[in-house]
Amino acid sequence: MTYSTNRISFSLINTIILCVLALLANLALAYFFGDVLHVPLFLDTIGTVTVVFYAGLVPGLVVGGLYNVLRFVLMVIVGNPPYPWDMMYALCGLAIVLCTWAFIYKNKNLRRGALLTVLYLLLIVLVSAFVSSLIGAGIETAQRIIFNNQIYSSPVKHFVQAFLEGNIGLFLACFITRIPVTVLDRFICTFAGWGLHLILKNHFPC
Repeated sequence: MTYSTNRISFSLINTIILCVLALLANLALAYFFGDVLHVPLFLDTIGTVTVVFYAGLVPGLVVGGLYNVLRFVLMVIVGNPPYPWDMMYALCGLAIVLCTWAFIYKNKNLRRGALLTVLYLLLIVLVSAFVSSLIGAGIETAQRIIFNNQIYSSPVKHFVQAFLEGNIGLFLACFITRIPVTVLDRFICTFAGWGLHLILKNHFPC
């Protein structure tokens, strides 16, 4: 009984440490590529996806749900104007976790050869990109309506503005411009997360 309890406690501690590291990785990557290099990608879910692949649904939801909240708090701490709407994008992170988990849960085919693995990962990329683009477009549409077409920051901000000049409608402009950016972002994050989870499993088996 003591051995079992100790094992559970050790596993829980490891999971907490993994979630903290994943959050820090997400924040660091988003800051480096977005704020320093100004790359028009999000790149803030590599840690999240890694946790889903390695530790499962609940830890993934924790990381996906906390990232935007933590980013908002840190932005305020360093002196940026408070913009609570940014926390709404946690819904995109949660959707990405659920889409990823839906394809890997009890899926024995996922590891039956490299080709099947790649195909499933590509499905995760496409589905999570579509769903997160819909949610992100909905959030940005609401933001622009409420704040008179002004948003604080977004990798697709300038693309949306260009499409709005074509009078195709606010939601469609927000949605269409997100698709190519989000697909590339999901491709990088999903495959990077899979690779990192393999490294973790080799060195720290669950």
